[in-house]
Amino acid sequence: MYEEHGWKTSGGRGGRTFTGRPRPQDTDFPGHESHDRDCALEIAEQDHLVVASVDLDEAGARAWEGTGRPVDVVRLLDSADVPQEVLSRLGFVARPRWLNWCAPVAASEEEFAAGLSGAERRNIRLGRRFVAENGLRLEVRPSLTAEFTDDFLVVYDRQIADMPRGKNFARRHRDRLLAAADEHVSVGLWEGDSLLAGSIWWRRPALSVLQMRFSAASPGARSGRALRVLYAEAMAYAREHALTYVSLGNDPALFGHVVQPGLFTFKNRMGFTPVPSELLDPSLGGEFADRILSLRALPDPSLLVTWGGHRGRPPAWPDAVRGGVHDLLVLTEDPHEDLLGRFRGSGFREARMVTPKDLAG
Repeated sequence: MYEEHGWKTSGGRGGRTFTGRPRPQDTDFPGHESHDRDCALEIAEQDHLVVASVDLDEAGARAWEGTGRPVDVVRLLDSADVPQEVLSRLGFVARPRWLNWCAPVAASEEEFAAGLSGAERRNIRLGRRFVAENGLRLEVRPSLTAEFTDDFLVVYDRQIADMPRGKNFARRHRDRLLAAADEHVSVGLWEGDSLLAGSIWWRRPALSVLQMRFSAASPGARSGRALRVLYAEAMAYAREHALTYVSLGNDPALFGHVVQPGLFTFKNRMGFTPVPSELLDPSLGGEFADRILSLRALPDPSLLVTWGGHRGRPPAWPDAVRGGVHDLLVLTEDPHEDLLGRFRGSGFREARMVTPKDLAG
């Protein structure tokens, strides 16, 4: 999940509910809000983003406009039951709740790299040079040990501490990971006895997938592009053990709130394609339908990965890994072609720029 990558989360430490009634599954962060039952409309601050949760009648009446509260996003409850034409008329955009980034491992590292841009191939070479020139040691271990996990958590903790809104899910999951140690693979980059970078991967043989759970690196290792080397080593392990796909884990489909646009760019340029997470984990199914009113609490640009032509009928696994499933919306107040070019990558049916005013219709 998004919380499984300490190097890239950017969510807050909690939220505040201003008004409202209890709403099931209306946030990316269950348990981060309290409720006031005196009002029909719920407006909650979720990691600095003010989200109003509404039903269909409230959406049609624009009920949030009469609250006097500064709302950034309006979220429609039970949106899966609402026809697409109604969502569009009301200015809502539907998206999967979660995305899982997947790629075929290819027959070799060279074959995989051949599908990447020249700049990304150079980054991988620079990462390997960083490892070699500094005399660092790479280790891939077919299970987790308490020693590795605790060394990894030291790196992860420091990385989270440097994030203004980081969430330390890896430490919370320590015991759970070790309870399933035989299902996991560890990849570490060492300088003597010190771990500089590490990642923890979950073997999923029934799906023929090796999926990343957590990843973290010291500042020097990150600047040396070492994480790309760790991912390449994980892919080599997958090939050797007849696993067909590698996953970089799950993220919310809005890049700019908890996860950031830079993460999207990194994963996409690394040759990974987002697919609906429910294809691998049915518990991560469902959708959000949001009306973006403001980018005040989001970076400009932010990114929204939508259903494309597959709302209500997700494609089959593993066909979706070929791409062309989702559409990409670049949310900005200053649309220009150069901006779209920064994010137009492979794996999407369509990419376009929109402003909050465009979405309002």
